[in-house]
Order: sequence, then structure tokens, then C-alpha cells
Amino acid sequence: MPNATIFPLISNLPDPKSLAVKAAVEKVAGLDTPVLLWGETGSGKDFWAAVLAGSSPFKPLLNLGCGDVPETLLESEWFGYQKGAFSGADRDFLGKWRQAGNGTIFLNQIDLLSLHMQAKLLRVIERKKIFPLGCNQEADIAARFLFSADSTIEEKVHRGEFRADLYYRISTVSIFIPPLRERKKDILPLLNYFCAEKGVEIQLSEEARQKLLQYPWPGNIRELKNFVSGLAVHGCILDEKGVWTLLDRPRPILDLIQSGERSMAEVEAEYTAYLLRKYKNKSRVARILNISRKSLYNKLKKHENH
Repeated sequence: MPNATIFPLISNLPDPKSLAVKAAVEKVAGLDTPVLLWGETGSGKDFWAAVLAGSSPFKPLLNLGCGDVPETLLESEWFGYQKGAFSGADRDFLGKWRQAGNGTIFLNQIDLLSLHMQAKLLRVIERKKIFPLGCNQEADIAARFLFSADSTIEEKVHRGEFRADLYYRISTVSIFIPPLRERKKDILPLLNYFCAEKGVEIQLSEEARQKLLQYPWPGNIRELKNFVSGLAVHGCILDEKGVWTLLDRPRPILDLIQSGERSMAEVEAEYTAYLLRKYKNKSRVARILNISRKSLYNKLKKHENH
């Protein structure tokens, strides 16, 4: 769950595109209808889900990552089970969806669900009822649903990797979260927030300010936060006046800031390759990028095809 102190910041970011997202969120906050938040990885969909739920009567928010639990355990984790439903089920378990009560269930990265689970989810959304494992009676679900998906979800629908009927059901209300490179007025406020959070004190020279604004931030808000974490660990280079003139960590940010000669895919691929060379451990690289291993493998496969 995101740090609650960032909610006011996220909901009041100054860029016009963020203000448009805020207006859309406020418009649908009180509606008991599914909402899909979609955009690039790390663009802040989970934060906006928290803002949406916090502005609604449907509290609290239950944030469930669709790639966080093995597929074989999702039904028992979400729907619950009766005692004796399977080996080890020595008691009744209500399940997280019923535990949410009248709050909000946020299914993060819904595009990671298998087609099998997508079919089950569609029935639940349409009927607001579930079958706990081992039970022959349906149970009601009272919570409101929010969803997030990567910006490639429509491509997955066209390739048959995501059910079209489920997509159209959850995207009746659809809010696009723009990438950070399209919200340049948000970069410095977010930088200052994350620096304050990590106890990093900086003064920006005009050169450093322009480099930060020109860099495309392929990892979006997550990359910016991880960059500040790197500064907190490694420090930064100061000139004799104590002004931050160069970015010391992570090094690729200096190397990859270009004048637009390379595509986003090339910049992202080079940064990911740098991390893999440095750490030689895919799990660690996934943690640094704040994505799942499955998402990392998908990125590597995508980069191989370019």
C-alpha cells in the first residue's frame, strides 16, 4: 500500500494532465461502477486508485496485486474456502473479497490474470456473487471494484491474451494515467517529495534541472523514486557552492539523457541491460525497477524483438 502522506501530493500535482486525471477521478469516485486505471508501468495507477477510493464512500481500499499470488492460490485467497475444502484447510476462511465489506477492491495489474481466472472474475463482477471453495452456496460481494492494467491491454485483447468481454465490462469507466515524460511539471514536485522522504537535501543548478526535465523517465514515478533512493545511499556530486550539478547515481541517467535521438524502447532496454550486467540477478533487477519478475521477462522479450 502506498505511503498515505503522498496522497495529497498525487491528487494535487501541478501538470495539466494530472489535473485532468484528478477531475476524472473525482467525477466517478462516488459511483458504484468498475473503473479501469491504465497506463505505463510505474505511472502512479496505485496512488490514483487510493485517491479515488479515499474520495468515495467505498472504504477501506484493499489493494491486491494479480501477480503477487500464485495462480493456484488465487481462488482460495480471494474467494475464501470451507473447512475441509482441500488438504490443509482446517478452518473456514472468509476470503479477502468478503473481508473488504462495503469498501473498494483494487485488482492491480489485472492483465496478468490467466484466461481461466478472467472468466471467473467476469462472472463475479456481473453477479456480485462468489462460490467459496468447498461450498455449494453462493456468497454476496458488497465491495466496489477498481482495476489497473498496463498500457498494452488493448493489444492483449486483440491477441486473445485478455478476454474482450471482460475488458469491455471493466473499462466502461476508463481513466488513462499519462507517463511522467508527458507531465514535466510534476517531475520537480515529485523529486522534492521523495528527497524529503529520504532525507536527501539538494540544490539544483539550472543544468541539473534541465537534465531532469529532459530525461524520459521510462520507469516513470517508480524510477524517479528509485533514483532518489540511490542518491540517499550513494550521495551526489556538489560543486564548490554546494549546488548539485551532476547526477551521480544511478549512473545510466547521465549516460542516457539524450536530445531525443533514441526511442523510448532503446533507452529502457539499455537501462535494464545495465542493471542486469551490474547485479547479474533478475529478481534483484525486478525489485530495483519495482516490477514483478514476469513483467521483467516480458520487457526483456520485447527488447529482444526490437
